[in-house]
Amino acid sequence: MRLRGSADPELRNPTSTNPSKGALLVALPTLMDSHFRRTILFLSHHNAEDGAVGFILNRPLKENLGELAGSTGGLGHVPVFEGGPVERHHLILTRLLWNHEGAHFQSLSEEDLAEKGNTPDLRAFTGYAGWSAGQLEREIEEKSWIVLPPTSALLSTVLTQEEGVSRWKSLMKDLGPWYHLLSEAPDDPKLN
Repeated sequence: MRLRGSADPELRNPTSTNPSKGALLVALPTLMDSHFRRTILFLSHHNAEDGAVGFILNRPLKENLGELAGSTGGLGHVPVFEGGPVERHHLILTRLLWNHEGAHFQSLSEEDLAEKGNTPDLRAFTGYAGWSAGQLEREIEEKSWIVLPPTSALLSTVLTQEEGVSRWKSLMKDLGPWYHLLSEAPDDPKLN
């Protein structure tokens, strides 16, 4: 199904409430938690018993891997993102892959890097987002998140900090005028 007026023809089923591995979580404008305000996350893991794990896609840090971690050989150009509030001191190197089956997330070890070499789909995340069993589903019911299918455009583009918020606002605009209006509101209403 295509949203009326949607700028991204790959967006479909915008009101899904069933999070699953490979889905996108988009923070609704009513989510004021500073860790997740105006974020787009990729769910790398989800099951009813263990909960969910995801990574923020639209909060790039200003440094790349070479600047953040020092000498990293041929990986210095890899972009680094704020992955989430859990274990921020850990650096997680991943590949976000897109194929005819959808999106896939692959964590990489040193052996994987030696085998695969330097590929353009590498990203690094400082930390991750995590939810206990049932927590994410409750947050979706409370209208903190909307679940969307991934699109190649959202996964393949590395964004600047400004573009990350713009991408989120674009998704809100695609969801309708009410979401678009809320997305333009300042974080602090007193500043309006």
